[in-house]
Amino acid sequence: MTKNQLVFCTLAVMSILLMPAVGHPVLAATQLGPLPVLPSLVPSIIPGTTTTINPIIPNLGSVSLALPVQIFSINQLKSGLIVSDPLNNETQTQQQLQANQGYWTYGGDAPAEGAPYAYFKDAQGLHIGVQAPSDNTWAGYYAESQNTQGKVFHAIITTPLSVVSNTTNPTWYENGLYVQTSQPFINYVTCFSLTGAWGTQWAVASVTGNANQATQEHVLWTDTSANQPLTRDCTIITNGQNYLKVYLDGNAVYQNSTLNLQMPEPLNSYLEPQSSYSGQLLNGTYKDYYATTDETVKVTNNPVGASYVDLVVPSSSGSGTVVATAPVDSSGTATIEVGQFDMPLGAYIKVYGALGTELASTSNPVNIFGGDEYSVSSPLGLGIGGL
Repeated sequence: MTKNQLVFCTLAVMSILLMPAVGHPVLAATQLGPLPVLPSLVPSIIPGTTTTINPIIPNLGSVSLALPVQIFSINQLKSGLIVSDPLNNETQTQQQLQANQGYWTYGGDAPAEGAPYAYFKDAQGLHIGVQAPSDNTWAGYYAESQNTQGKVFHAIITTPLSVVSNTTNPTWYENGLYVQTSQPFINYVTCFSLTGAWGTQWAVASVTGNANQATQEHVLWTDTSANQPLTRDCTIITNGQNYLKVYLDGNAVYQNSTLNLQMPEPLNSYLEPQSSYSGQLLNGTYKDYYATTDETVKVTNNPVGASYVDLVVPSSSGSGTVVATAPVDSSGTATIEVGQFDMPLGAYIKVYGALGTELASTSNPVNIFGGDEYSVSSPLGLGIGGL
């Protein structure tokens, strides 16, 4: 290679990496599903590094599960669950899924691109596969949820291979959970895996555009370590306006409340693989999908003298592990974050006074979803409310 050729190649690569906006064309005959995030915008894997996956369930101490004589009880006022679909609870062919579409509908640009695609369900989950019609021509296929006013979206995502293509002709496979406005704009946030010739890595991104193309793509977080897992537990929490939080494997990897997401409600979830690799059809696999109204649980109407509320997961005979806690405010309400947990979280709800005296508890573990609201009541009509 001559010196001039080397300079030209260097400038070409730099121009791709520094480009601030993109314009992915959308075929007019297809639904406006999410488009692939440009691989050139994702920081590269750093060889020799490793990924640490934090435990999903924290340990804030242990407490006794023996129920003292109590004059207060805890009752559920409302549920925050919008929908829960394990995705691995039945076996269905593509023809059966297409004929009996319910919460999920199926589509994408693969048919218009002349690209092979397939989808089916089994004990591993919902499988959606796509193959590029030729190298470096993107094609995708997805399952799209119904419209929802939810704030929390969750799925366990599995990508099929750690490496695709080769370094001389790089192609890519992208697979993830996407949350997009149902309005006719290509505005979405995503938690996804990106697989190429150098391995698989996981990233968080936001994309905005118009009815025809994506115009701005922002990679907000990426894992640059080598040898990353092919399966990860992803939770996206967003109001569609300015707030986004993403958990991977129970670990908060990104949070920002000053974004300009431009995603008016209602929102849709997409489970989608997208590929520019023509070597084979590759299946993304998805399970444990749910959507809830919020990332917190509220316990209201706490008695006078109540200081804090714990969520306690049974861990052994007679004891339990405190996994989340929150103080009782002046209105008598405790607001507890639960977005990091794989829901439902099976836990006791326990109310304590300032000296650690247990004032109220559910009689058994309850299945907790974000957005749930519980109330403390007294059958004896004793004082209720914060200090």
